[in-house]
Amino acid sequence: MSKLELSDEQEQSILDEWNSRPDNPPSLFELVKKAFPALKEIDGRSKEGRAVKAFLASRKLKARGAQDYQAKGVLELSEEQEEYIINNASLSKPVEMARVLFKNDKITNLHQETRTIIDFLKTANVRVYTDHVEDVVVEYKAPHTFHMTLNLVNKYIHVKINKDKLMAQQKKEITSVQGYLHTYRFLHQINTYAGQTDRDLFESSFVRYTHDKADLTQEEVDQYIVLCTEVVISSSIQETIQMLQRQIDDQMTNGERVPMTLIEASNTARTEYNQCVQRQQKLLNDLKVKRSDRLSKQIKQNASILNLVQLWKEEESRNKLIKLGEIRKKALSDEVSNLSSMDEVKARILGLSEDEVLNG
Repeated sequence: MSKLELSDEQEQSILDEWNSRPDNPPSLFELVKKAFPALKEIDGRSKEGRAVKAFLASRKLKARGAQDYQAKGVLELSEEQEEYIINNASLSKPVEMARVLFKNDKITNLHQETRTIIDFLKTANVRVYTDHVEDVVVEYKAPHTFHMTLNLVNKYIHVKINKDKLMAQQKKEITSVQGYLHTYRFLHQINTYAGQTDRDLFESSFVRYTHDKADLTQEEVDQYIVLCTEVVISSSIQETIQMLQRQIDDQMTNGERVPMTLIEASNTARTEYNQCVQRQQKLLNDLKVKRSDRLSKQIKQNASILNLVQLWKEEESRNKLIKLGEIRKKALSDEVSNLSSMDEVKARILGLSEDEVLNG
């Protein structure tokens, strides 16, 4: 197949289109359409597409493919938003400021709002926040032995467990915690936290809530994971509230006008914090009620057996049971002896006394 050559007019139309859009270079699809306007079906792999790519390569240019991601442009910031960013640039990350300004806790570093703030900071003459705590890059590993789990539990609980005086129930509880920490949902959730502080807070909350509960169902384990997630969220919101309050206090101390955006952000953060705490309390109460009801049912089902076992364990009661058994056994023995004499039985049936039978 012969190679398709572009005409001078086609090459010029491609260059004109490229140069007219320095901030947003055209895609290969658009350039092929420009060079071959009569072409109905456009494909970068066609001979026309290859011809356009070859021409661009000769000029050291590269067109964007149709499947390539194209980032959205930055947003327009208001004066209040710019002022807020300048005031908080040294205290907060761009993503944290984006969540406050645009009232969306789900914003990440990849969102348009965050990139807008980053772009603005490049032109602003301010000191930018630097996080001295390195992000966690290693995957969380749950303890894989009994003693590792015991050490982890003792790390977070107030009353430490003596490893040399472990009771059977405590061994069962530690083994259960080890199993809880190895569930897929727990591992997935803790690995979503990039910072070590959030990981430690999540892990410590989960261990403190579950270390003395060896009988949790899978549903209850999942609920405790959700509860601990809410604990981390509330901690993050608290940090935001403190940061916003410091900004408000500084503005008021300096006699400056407090931006309405700052006041609204503070009020919103406090509302979110209260809602988060309420969710935690409701989850915790639900878990307590469910487990209490389940344990009550188990106790009722096992009550008769437990009472019998307990009764037998008590020496006095056991002796009484033995004595009653012996009396019962003797009474049955006497009755059997009475029935063993058939003459006496017959005499009783006929209504005769012993003397009448003997003497006629």
